[in-house]
Amino acid sequence: HAMIFSKIFNSIEGDYRHINCRVVAVMGEDEAASRAVADACGVSVVSSPKEMLGAVDAVMVTSRNGGLHLRYARPFLEAGIPAFVDKPIANDFAEAAEIARLARASGAPLMGGSSTKLVPAVLRMASLREAATADGTLLGGSVWAPLNMVNPYGGFYFYSSHLVEIALRIFGQRPASVIANEARGSVAALLRYPEFDVSLHFLQGAGHYGATVHTAKASPTGPIDISECYLLEARAFAEMLATGAAHQPIEDLIRPVLILNAIEEAYRTGAPRHLPDVAL
Repeated sequence: HAMIFSKIFNSIEGDYRHINCRVVAVMGEDEAASRAVADACGVSVVSSPKEMLGAVDAVMVTSRNGGLHLRYARPFLEAGIPAFVDKPIANDFAEAAEIARLARASGAPLMGGSSTKLVPAVLRMASLREAATADGTLLGGSVWAPLNMVNPYGGFYFYSSHLVEIALRIFGQRPASVIANEARGSVAALLRYPEFDVSLHFLQGAGHYGATVHTAKASPTGPIDISECYLLEARAFAEMLATGAAHQPIEDLIRPVLILNAIEEAYRTGAPRHLPDVAL
């Protein structure tokens, strides 16, 4: 994602100059990838995140492996520098909570996670769910999205945050428990809310996203087009930098990692997992 965000902010593809941000430096564990970003977008390559301190107003942590995000984000958050941390925020909830704690302690604005939660189709489904909740007709729902289980970036965690963050945006941030099963590289989970259930289908080898909201009146179903997700996320980051306010509570930002940890434990053990509320 370093390449696409750099192209958006530096207006290499399309005219996004109204965003009023510019990428000036890049660093990563894959030097060839960093050089590619530098060559395409006219930025400097540095060898350590600390080299950027004093030279940047904000940071984006976009490593594909969520297990590296705390390491990369820490020096910036400790310095009070606004940060974007890509999906997943971390592979382990304790590390996600530490990222949040560092941001809160220094007052650094923090956002990130999956860009898919920002796309219009997800917001429309969320509105349908909210209306069904208000009139008492909500029965449940379903969400599906791609999964890439075998990879060097954290296995299950590399891609699964997209689905969980879509589900939480549509159906609410307070599920109570989860059960899950893994078969042939795909994972099926049941996210249990106090008054309804939502089935989650992490589909190995799929390339499409979609959701259904089941109500007593109808079950609207539709694909989720994520083609504008990076631009929407870049705009949200620029808005946070301008206002100092993140677009979601910090607890909601890290809750997906808690749920992903519970889903993985549930399909590995075959036992339901309780989902405690996030308290920092």
